[in-house]
Parts: sequence; structure tokens; C-alpha cells
Amino acid sequence: MNEDALIIPYLLLLISALPYLSRETSIPAYIQGSKRLGLHEGTPLLLSHLLKGFMIFMFFQFISNKSLIRGILFTLFMLPMMVLYEKWIRAAGRRHLNNPNHTPLTFFRERAADQYTFHLILLIMTLISFFAFLSEITWMTLLAVNLFQVSERWVFLSLLFLVYVYAVAGGFAAIKKVSRLLNVLIFFTMVCLLLYAYLTNGIFSIYRNWTIEQGRLGPDFLSGFGTQCLWLFVMISIYFGYLLTDLSLWHISFSMKENRMRTIYRCAVFCFASLIVTLMMIAVFVRTTDHRQASTLISVLDALSHSAPFFAYFLAVSLFSIGLIGAIVCLKSIMDAFLLIHQDTQNKDRRFFKKVYAGALLFLIVLFAALHPSMTLLFTSIKIFSLLCIASIPSFSLLMISKKKVNGFKLLPVCSGFLAGLYLFSTPRSILLDLCWSLLISAAHQFITHISYVFLQRK
Repeated sequence: MNEDALIIPYLLLLISALPYLSRETSIPAYIQGSKRLGLHEGTPLLLSHLLKGFMIFMFFQFISNKSLIRGILFTLFMLPMMVLYEKWIRAAGRRHLNNPNHTPLTFFRERAADQYTFHLILLIMTLISFFAFLSEITWMTLLAVNLFQVSERWVFLSLLFLVYVYAVAGGFAAIKKVSRLLNVLIFFTMVCLLLYAYLTNGIFSIYRNWTIEQGRLGPDFLSGFGTQCLWLFVMISIYFGYLLTDLSLWHISFSMKENRMRTIYRCAVFCFASLIVTLMMIAVFVRTTDHRQASTLISVLDALSHSAPFFAYFLAVSLFSIGLIGAIVCLKSIMDAFLLIHQDTQNKDRRFFKKVYAGALLFLIVLFAALHPSMTLLFTSIKIFSLLCIASIPSFSLLMISKKKVNGFKLLPVCSGFLAGLYLFSTPRSILLDLCWSLLISAAHQFITHISYVFLQRK
């Protein structure tokens, strides 16, 4: 594969965003659109927020190295977790929007006891979105350089510009357009690749080779059972923390029609689980055809490029599409946080939005000049993202389910859990244990803070 294969899809994505550029002149229209979302529009938008390319990148290495059990368990645990999340956010939205003069954009301002707490909530959400954005851009850059042998800086700059066009200059309307387009591309391509792989090579033949391979390696599901359970717990916790702290996801959920929200969530979760299962089946196929024991995403694509170049190309396009959606949503979350702070600003006309566009562009230029994409940057960003998501679970769960306003003290557990995790990262320990300790410290701090607050109120 060469760089010419990247030009056409890049230009098509760029051209498709042109009708939506710099059209919005109000903050609500920029963040969530002007009408409530039904099944047709809500499902691809929600799915775009559930997909995270760098988490799938980790998931490939996590699953294909040993067995399918972890991936199957992850998809099974996803279902009750998303049911719980949908129930919580629907109740929070109904409780908030039933009050007069409340809109989806006023939720966090009304939940915060003061302006300081409101800004702290947005800061935590912005940091999580920033490191997720950094992870998405970095892994796509490294993968493109590895597969297409192109200039690293040009790939990095091209991705930043493309994401800027959709997430900043395009706003909600452009994201709604590209989410539908890329989701159709991803699922159509994945289904075709899966059918091609298994029908041309034979389902029974692949299954037999897989069982022979597993028998040769001598896998034992019971060995390291505690570590596998810990991995599963950490993956679920990171993902749940991400759901709680994705500002754009909150706005999308509040913009859905209430009688359609449950159906939208079920459809999106089913599509997400189907995508994970499809990727696992492709990983199984590669393991049965490649004798070098490809266990990472890059090695899987490299192995496919030798045996079936077009197969590897279309799989890479699908994965880049997932990463692109994830990066667009992350940058949109950062923009949402910035605009929420300025939603009371007077004279929000085109001049105001031009300043916003220029400021966002300057931020991305500084990011391009300061950062050099590398595996070190990728794993550092993923670790900080995971740590922030884990540490935020107790406080943001309280923010969602509690009927009382949240003050700054109830957000301090996020800081304590995060700082404890950073300290543990600097010691030669298992990253799994570090993340678990961070969650325990954050939860314990939240519990002590809550008990102390109740006790002082009774006094």
C-alpha cells in the first residue's frame, strides 16, 4: 500500500463537510442542533460517541493475544452497563428539563453549587476529552506511517485539519452528517470482509485451524483467572468513566426524544457489540493464516497486506474511520466545554464564532508544533485518559443520580484518585493494580466526604 490510497477518501471527507462550514450563529445550534433527535438521527450519533479507536486498538492487543473469552465477556457486560447508564441519564434529564427555563445546556451549571464547581466539572471533562483526542490522533498517525510509509508530520497535520473542519468549523450539523456516512462505511466494510474471509476459507477450516493452534499453545482459561477478571473490571470501569464524563454524549442524550431514547441506546449498543465481535472474528482468521503469531493491530494488518492486500486496505479504512469519528467527537466535547463557559456572553454573532474558530485553529497549530507522535506519547495519553476516567466514576456518578447540587468538595476525590494513580505509575507496579487503587482511593474519599457532609448537616 502507498500514500496515493489515502488521498481520495481524504478529499471526499473534506468535500462532504463544505456545505456545513461556519453556518452556525448560536451556541445551542452549534452544540446540539435545533430539533430533538429520533431513531434515524440519534442512533448513528450515539454510536459515534460509543466508538473509540484507541480503545479498539488496545482491545485488539488485549483479545487476539490469548483468547476470545475476554472479548465475549466484555460485550456481555456492556449490555447491563449501558442499560444502567441510559436509565440514569434519562432520569437526570427528565428531572432537569421539567424545571422552568432549564435546557440541556444548563444541566451542569444547575447541578453545580457555585461557579467554581461548574468550571471544575468542565475542566475534568475537557482533560479527559483532550487525552482521548490525543490518543486517537497519535495511533492513527503511527498506523498510517507504518502501513503507507508516508511522512509522519504530514499525516499528523492532515488529521488535525480534517478533524478541525468537522468538529470546529462544522459543528453539530457536520458531525451528524459524517457520523452517518462513516458508520455505514464501517459496518458495510466489516461485514463484507468477515463474509469474504470465512466463505472463501471455509468456516470449518478456520475453526479447525484455530482449535489446533490453541491446542499447540496449550491455553488454560483457569490460569491467570484473577488477572483476567481484573483486566475485565478495569476495561469496564474505564469505559463507564468515559460515558459519565463525555460532555458531547451528555448533550446528545439530552437532545433525544424521550420516548425514543431507550430504543436508540439499544440499537447503538447492539451495533457496538456487533463491531467488537466482528473484529474478534477477523483476529481469529488472521491467527489461523499467519504463522508469525500476529497479536497486535499493526501486525494483523501487516500480515494481511502480504496475503490479501485489498483485505488489509479495507480493514485499515474501517479502523481509520472509527478513529476519525472518535477524534471528531473528542474535539467537539472540548468545544462544548469552552462554549458552555461563554454561553452568557452577549453579541454571539458571526464575529464571536470567527474568534472561536481562530482560537481552536491556533490551539491545534501549537499542538502540531509541540508534539511528536510516538508510541510513548500514545501509551502515556491512554494511561492518563484511563486514570482520569477511573478516578471520575464516584464523583460523576453522584453528579448524575443525586438530587442535590454538587459542591467543589465532592469533586476532590477525582483529584485524589488521579494524583494517587500518577504516583503509583511512577513505581514499578502493575498498571492494573495502579488503576484499581486509584478507583478505590477515589471511592473511599467520596464516601468519607459524603458521610462527613451528612453528619455536619445533622449537627
